[in-house]
Amino acid sequence: MKYETAKNLNNTRFKRLIGVAKPVFDEMVKVLKAEYQVKHARGGRKPKLAIEDLLLATLQYLKEYRTYEQIAADYGVHDSNLIRRSHWAEETLAKHGFNIGKQEIKPDDVVLIDATEVKIQRPKKDKQLIIPARKSSTF
Repeated sequence: MKYETAKNLNNTRFKRLIGVAKPVFDEMVKVLKAEYQVKHARGGRKPKLAIEDLLLATLQYLKEYRTYEQIAADYGVHDSNLIRRSHWAEETLAKHGFNIGKQEIKPDDVVLIDATEVKIQRPKKDKQLIIPARKSSTF
């Protein structure tokens, strides 16, 4: 879903589909636009993907676990471009106090690791099954 469609949603529907409330989304956009202006102060090529759509794509990736290739196809950009810009957006938002994506583990957090073994059935290596092709064929 592109931003032009998403901005017409009411607040509850926007939060359910995007994962953040509209005011929080608007704050994120302001931060990203300010950082983008600083980064591109000397000029540069205009991006094919707007900041709002970049943020939507990033949040979509984190919420829905779709591949970057699928999301990039929806927005009409190359997946490597989307990955690079999405990582920039995540890092920029993390610097400004927004917790999306990677979170640090605090000392008082409880972490459980599942390390159980699962028996896997594999076919037995039988000498009769492994017949060299050259021996069986006659020349």
